[in-house]
Amino acid sequence: MSAIPRRSLLAAPGLLAALPATAQEWTPTGPVRLINGFPPGGSPDILARAMASHVQTLLGQPMVVENRAGAGGVIGARAAAQAAPDGHTILLAVISHVLQPYMNEQAGFRVEDFRAVTWLATTPLAVVVRHDFPARTIQEWDRLVRANPDRYTAATAGQGTPHHMATELYMQATGARLRMVPYRGTAPALTDILAGTVDMMFADLAAALGQIRQGALRALAVTTARPVPALPDVPLMSATVVPGYEAYSWVNWWVPARTPDHIVQRLNRVAVQALNQPDVTARAAEVGFLVEGTGVAEAEAFVRREAEKWSSLIRARNLRVET
Repeated sequence: MSAIPRRSLLAAPGLLAALPATAQEWTPTGPVRLINGFPPGGSPDILARAMASHVQTLLGQPMVVENRAGAGGVIGARAAAQAAPDGHTILLAVISHVLQPYMNEQAGFRVEDFRAVTWLATTPLAVVVRHDFPARTIQEWDRLVRANPDRYTAATAGQGTPHHMATELYMQATGARLRMVPYRGTAPALTDILAGTVDMMFADLAAALGQIRQGALRALAVTTARPVPALPDVPLMSATVVPGYEAYSWVNWWVPARTPDHIVQRLNRVAVQALNQPDVTARAAEVGFLVEGTGVAEAEAFVRREAEKWSSLIRARNLRVET
């Protein structure tokens, strides 16, 4: 059957109504919830709220950022997984949503309960140390840590967080041993490093950048595979002490697994368009994000790689979240 010429469709709008719903541009029929499993004010929340007004304009319906904090992102993820697969509920997914199902038997959701819409942004981590730490470079730091097992303390924002996993990955790769000190978030961890109570942290750049720029903390390396514009003079860990090392946090949009393709594709286009608005990219750069804005297939492949990488580390080091 030959294709219908576009001019004919324009001349006969009734034909559009006769087309299947999946062939038309999906639009929501009510507000779209973007569930954030963490409290307001964190770096993913900042990005979500910067994008929300643009998403609302593009979809023609309000986007409501809903903070459902608790249990390391588990509460929000459960709510999103149980929502109708109709495009009206999106999970603001972060790395914890890949880690929790493998570390926490009570998580109540699996990565497979979702579809990835887009990989929005990467949140680099940086190795930061207290101002009087004896190592001045990442090479000196690495030699000290390896030569002194269990002497130095490394803060994390809790079990199953990016900071925890980045520290575990470094120890697995090098055989080094650090004494990890868990906190209830990044802010109190950085406060104790500033006070000299703890030696170091694999800190998310969005939280630590201000103190680094002020000179209160020293950044010795970044943990992404490519340089971070916000810290142009800080070397890559993978190019200095641990070849191939890569650990970072990230922000995705996920939807319930049975959400139809045409809805997922529309949400992807809207998210990428909103992400690329000048005010959004400026805000992202301000807090240290690396903007990604991928297609659906690339986002799905990225989530599969992350799940394989971190589940392997979790099994190898027998990591569990204590409940």
